Amino acid sequence: MSSLKSYLAKLEACLGGLPPDAQRAVMEELRDHLEDRAAALRADGLEEEASMSEAIERFGEAREVGAALRDVHGRGSWAEALAGMVPFLVIGLASTMYALVGFLPYVWLGYVALWLFIGGYLALLIGFGVGWVKGFPRWSYPYAGYVLVFTLYFMSMATPGLRIFNYTFGRNDLWGWRAWIPFLVMAVIALLLTRSMRPLLQLVTRAWQDWTRLSFGLYGIMPLVVFLSFDEVNKGYQLPFLLVLTLVLAGGALAYMRSAKTWQRALALLIGLTLSWAVTTVGTAIYWDGRLEPWMRGEPDHWYEIVGRSAIAGTVLVALIFVPALLGLLRRTVKSIRAA
Repeated sequence: MSSLKSYLAKLEACLGGLPPDAQRAVMEELRDHLEDRAAALRADGLEEEASMSEAIERFGEAREVGAALRDVHGRGSWAEALAGMVPFLVIGLASTMYALVGFLPYVWLGYVALWLFIGGYLALLIGFGVGWVKGFPRWSYPYAGYVLVFTLYFMSMATPGLRIFNYTFGRNDLWGWRAWIPFLVMAVIALLLTRSMRPLLQLVTRAWQDWTRLSFGLYGIMPLVVFLSFDEVNKGYQLPFLLVLTLVLAGGALAYMRSAKTWQRALALLIGLTLSWAVTTVGTAIYWDGRLEPWMRGEPDHWYEIVGRSAIAGTVLVALIFVPALLGLLRRTVKSIRAA
């Protein structure tokens, strides 16, 4: 089958950046997949050469398929790694600036912190749109997660006195459905640029091929989680912790993006999650140990009680972020059934 050999040769040329063992495994899987498709088409009445040509045409252009496979099975470039770190740096910087406002109570710092949060959201929204247009590469998954989390948060937010398009928000007037407008606008722009639903299909298929993408997207909530964990904590006290946590979480994202194998990516996320939660636990346990604020009821907590609750919460976080591993188990099961 000359058409199959030619197509696989083009694909192999596009996979030059992959490790040799990964490249061999991918090529074997592709050959088996195309042969299975061609066999199904022959069963429908097509001739041998025509069935393979049809299977190849349906599979996609070699350069596009090769790029997608490199994204799934290869390590990200330094530019892609930086793109994957941006959400963690942006949210971490905004949180740190917010803490700095309490430490240095200058009015202008408050405005800077506010605009950092707003600008950060807009930057993540734009990154989400770029990722959509590019077919949702690995670095874009935290952007998608952040946009959805921020949108859900904005739904329950009130901005009394804010005037937009001749509409003034009241005291108890929540954003509600209006919070989805930026997301919908970006989705429309992405659809107009791509003129296709293919990127959404790629979002699903690439997550099916590499479950760690979904875990990476969920890992993106960690800057918000650790920021909220320091709620009611003195701003000057939390400032160094937020700086350290920003670096730890961004470092986990960098290690994830530069890893080529599934277990390495999962380990990078696990280490980033564990270290960040350990720092958060230590910081909050030291601060709240024996402390009783005027607004608090009952007896003050001891450090070991705080550590115990934090350990339970950390276990829940690990379970949540690594739930997509079940998708990997399902894929292996389906692959074994097909092979049998």
